[in-house]
Amino acid sequence: MGRLLIILICLTTSLSCHTAAQLSGPTSTSAQSLTKLHFPEPWADATRPDFPLSTVQQIEVRKIPNSSADEFFFAALPYGDFYYQQELYPDSPAPEYSQNSFAVSFTQGPKVRVATRQEWEGASRVSTKTRNLLHTGNDDSSGEIEYRGKKYPKVGKYWGPGLLSPGGKWLAVFSYTAVKPPPSIFFGTSPRNGDIFWEIYDTVTGQKVFDWQAKNVKHPTSLDGPVVWLEERYFLFPEDEDAQNFIVLTLPAFIPEPNPLTVQLPSRFDSKGQRLPAAVRHEAWTPLVPLTKEQAARITAPSPTEISEVRVTSPTTPRELLLAIREETENTTRNRAGGDGAGNYNLRVFSTYYYAVSLEEAMQSRSASKEQWERGQVLRSGSKKISLDQTTDAFGDKRRVYRPFPKTGESWGSPQAFSAGEWVAVFSYTPQANEKGKLFVDIFERRLGNKFSSVEFPYAGSANALFNAAVGIEEGYLILPLDTSFSSFAFWKLPGGMS
Repeated sequence: MGRLLIILICLTTSLSCHTAAQLSGPTSTSAQSLTKLHFPEPWADATRPDFPLSTVQQIEVRKIPNSSADEFFFAALPYGDFYYQQELYPDSPAPEYSQNSFAVSFTQGPKVRVATRQEWEGASRVSTKTRNLLHTGNDDSSGEIEYRGKKYPKVGKYWGPGLLSPGGKWLAVFSYTAVKPPPSIFFGTSPRNGDIFWEIYDTVTGQKVFDWQAKNVKHPTSLDGPVVWLEERYFLFPEDEDAQNFIVLTLPAFIPEPNPLTVQLPSRFDSKGQRLPAAVRHEAWTPLVPLTKEQAARITAPSPTEISEVRVTSPTTPRELLLAIREETENTTRNRAGGDGAGNYNLRVFSTYYYAVSLEEAMQSRSASKEQWERGQVLRSGSKKISLDQTTDAFGDKRRVYRPFPKTGESWGSPQAFSAGEWVAVFSYTPQANEKGKLFVDIFERRLGNKFSSVEFPYAGSANALFNAAVGIEEGYLILPLDTSFSSFAFWKLPGGMS
């Protein structure tokens, strides 16, 4: 019993200690700039300042608003940020921070100094958090990561996380090779030694821009985080379990893609103003005899033009988004004589036109054939209109579902917003003379509250009719028509896709 007690004490002690990564010959086959960042002090526990943090789950980065200085402020979050729920629910606990923070400049290699409490509290949070992409395998040794038609493999035997940068430009893939021990109540199934691998990909081209590996690392599965994406230019990944030493990769400079883009579809009329034949034509006959005038008016009201379905071409060719635009091209009253069904009928004709929009060549568009449409792969799409004032019952109280996102225009749209997975598009408008004005779309991260983009467009007629026709598509695309005929639309690419 005495020997067993000694063994248990040793195992418990070993579990509570952090071991620096034993790097045996780390190598990189990339020509990108690679430097190291060392914080001069261990992260201190705010509740016990004389003790280091026992774990660091996340790093928060801040910057002084409107500052031209290339200086960022770092602090550790031992248990993560919990999506900063206290900003939405004041009775929720705020995230815990390290007692100390550091100021880091990247202009001439990382320069670090200890930051003051006033500097940290006077700075504002910047977006550095990754979006996880899952692999397609049935277990952690198989499959690949698929993102917008491109596939990304692993180098090591086992998968770690796929970490998409906040703006969606870069994808970091972590994997490792090791011998997994049998399940243990003390160590789980985590390997004690192994090799780790990092690859960074450009998600626009699908090309690898960086790879790195380290041999014979202690606890390889503990070194997949915390990571930091900074301004889509720097990627920081840890060199030890205490998150005191980081490797800093400076990524290639790039010009961001315009987001959103404006897409103009080919006309559905010829040069003489005659309607072109539709790929699909569907008739709907409704008897009017048993209906009251009010019922008939509701049934025969014109139907708005809409995107009825979305598909995508095969990833082996330049990818195109396939859109089915359904338009009501006839709405009349017809009399049918003879038989039991004689009487007045409402005839509505729905015409469906197919279009292909390039996802790789500046959103060029063309008409598509029915055969091309039928060969496409179906994408989930829909229109989830929401009210930002929506509440839910929680612990006997009413709680907001969404953050109080601000609007840009004078008036709220109807709907107020559109929910697209982890994104919320906020609609507003400012009317002007002659049924014209400006409409505004502000896109926010739903849980963190960070603003992703803000844009305005001129409109004529009803801004709300355009808001109601917005469509979200599963790969992270958002479409907003700019006219009621759906001849042109704004097209957003939102990182991470939609659920």
